[in-house]
Amino acid sequence: MSSKQRYFVYTIIVMAMMIWGMTFIWYKQVFSVLRPISLVFLRLLIASPVLITVTLLSGKLQRIQWKDLFYFLVLAFFEPFLYFIGESFGMQRVSSSLGSVIIATIPLFTPVAAYLLYKERFSTINVIGIFISVLGVTMVIAGESGFSGSTFWGSLLMFLAVFAAVGYSVLVKKLAASYSSFSIVSWQNTIGLLYFLPLFIVFERNHITQVRWSLPVIIPLVELAIFGSALAFVFFTYSIKRLGITRSTVFSSLIPVFAVLFSWMLLNDLITPLKIIGIAVVIGGLLLTQLTTKTRNIR
Repeated sequence: MSSKQRYFVYTIIVMAMMIWGMTFIWYKQVFSVLRPISLVFLRLLIASPVLITVTLLSGKLQRIQWKDLFYFLVLAFFEPFLYFIGESFGMQRVSSSLGSVIIATIPLFTPVAAYLLYKERFSTINVIGIFISVLGVTMVIAGESGFSGSTFWGSLLMFLAVFAAVGYSVLVKKLAASYSSFSIVSWQNTIGLLYFLPLFIVFERNHITQVRWSLPVIIPLVELAIFGSALAFVFFTYSIKRLGITRSTVFSSLIPVFAVLFSWMLLNDLITPLKIIGIAVVIGGLLLTQLTTKTRNIR
């Protein structure tokens, strides 16, 4: 991969992390009206047709081969189904900052799964860079004024999302060798929508008829669907195909950094000196990992 291609991949994966950092703010805006299952179902109901249409018109939509159907079903079970169950219910119980920092622990678990399944080796520098990034994330969150919305069960639900993200990252690497990023994300959202349909009908069909719709709710819901469920996943899937699992997921450390910055810019949240130092440490650890890591597949 040339330097130009590498910079392009780095750009789009950082954009994906920016979008996912913003989703924690959109969640709080939508939760003022919608319940978690309704939110996720509507989010996928918007994202799936848009993705299918765009991918079909661009000629990039590939049919699922029978030998890969099981993998797609499991992929969609991890994300969006299991991931959004954990994240949406968890975000009702924890603050945006705590939620984002738990999601940032994904790089700690993904290399283990990548090594066990794909023998994707990572050097000592890789490990050091990951832990430096997580240390920086911890410093960012330590600069918060308080965690009044945090609960034990909310944290467990967020870690369920982390587990789902690790499973997704491992499976998507296998499928990315045969399918385009647009095809994978289009099918995973469509299958995920079918997974959520029974839950929506049984538990929240009546709730949705009582919702008072307004622009402050509709706009972040559409943003969650188009950007959070579609575009960011396309970017992330593409980066895994180009960089590998370990080097792609380490960028998750940037999610709480962006979440804190956007909270300051849009919600006027206070940024303390500790947060600023933490952001610098996160970026430093990330650069260390990306500049010096060498991964290789061992048969």
